[in-house]
Amino acid sequence: MTLTYTAENLTEFLSRIKKIEAKWDDARDDDAVGLWFRGCQKSQWSLVPNLYRTIHKATNDDDEEEDDIREEFIRRALVLTSYKPENSWEWYFLMQHYGAPTRLLDWTDSALLGLYYGVKDNEGLHHSAVWVLDPWWLNEQVLGEPEVLPPASFGLIKADEKRYRPWLPDRFDPKHRLRKRLPVAIYPNHFDRRIAAQRSCFTIHGLRRESLDVLFPKSRDHIAKIVIPSYAAEDIRQELGDLGIDEVTIYPDLQGLGISVRKSSLEESRIQPHEKLYTRLRPSKIHGVGVFSIRPIKKGTLLFSHDSDEMMWVKEDELPKRGYLRTFYKDFAVWKNGRCGCPPHFHRLTMSWYLNDPPKGKEPNVICDANYDFRARRDIKPDEELTVDSKLYSDHAENRHPKKARSFRK
Repeated sequence: MTLTYTAENLTEFLSRIKKIEAKWDDARDDDAVGLWFRGCQKSQWSLVPNLYRTIHKATNDDDEEEDDIREEFIRRALVLTSYKPENSWEWYFLMQHYGAPTRLLDWTDSALLGLYYGVKDNEGLHHSAVWVLDPWWLNEQVLGEPEVLPPASFGLIKADEKRYRPWLPDRFDPKHRLRKRLPVAIYPNHFDRRIAAQRSCFTIHGLRRESLDVLFPKSRDHIAKIVIPSYAAEDIRQELGDLGIDEVTIYPDLQGLGISVRKSSLEESRIQPHEKLYTRLRPSKIHGVGVFSIRPIKKGTLLFSHDSDEMMWVKEDELPKRGYLRTFYKDFAVWKNGRCGCPPHFHRLTMSWYLNDPPKGKEPNVICDANYDFRARRDIKPDEELTVDSKLYSDHAENRHPKKARSFRK
């Protein structure tokens, strides 16, 4: 069972690291443990490389599919980088750092960078986590030697080069396919600025697709997990920022600087969740659930200023043919030119999707423009239901009527 801790601030996190380090030192007879760290935005994410998350099911064609990915990246990358990797390993590391699917799993030997990766994109809904690994122990289990080497390093002795080579066979070589089942730990050469800045380390995985901790279930003294509660992520980001650890630290280029400046600007201008809030959902006398005002609203007011801007368009012939799922599209979606516009998932319905059409003979008090922004058509009193003429922006709005919608249910 994986050793698991919780840390709610930077001090607690460093204390947990010290505790893990001391415990693992006591479990070994040789030199002190050099820990590796992997930050995950969600604590439930497993230690599985990107390629195995991209190719969900193992098949006999996996080798060929990975070779195709490597081939395309290398063929098209030459004009996009000033650095020309010197061997297959360097190309593979470059693929990983720029988002191409590989069997590599990113680690860093910096605890604070690992923590930053865990919390930097946390939006407060899920716990984050930092995994901790003893890579020397891992290689002792798999290779029989407690050492971690850079397989792309110039001058590596032939025996060591041969030892690591089976984890990265040449592309399209039928005689040398991937046969190794378990992962090993490796260092990259610091040939790329990002690799150096992130103090990168990797595990390269074999044929087994399980999470690293599942592959080694008795690794209590060699694999651990520090959970960062969702409510603590923002404060920890601030603590790390005060220490100068931000996007520029891990992406030392203009792109990283731009992201850092944007995030700082957003944090400084952030509003409270209740600001510009005018409505709430309540049972409607018109149909199902409706949108009601909670305070006086002036004519022309933008009603849902922080609503999600995302909309997914689905072709009509791809929709469920009948039944209750069909009614979601009839009740909530926007219909245009044979396509249906809806949230990326119906679990993400926001306030504006619940607006009803007014009763027959009544005028709506809300108007929608070409950008699907909703504004008060007139002054609206508290506790008044908001209604809109959906025929103005949806070709099939008549199907939103309850009598029409019910006809699609089984």
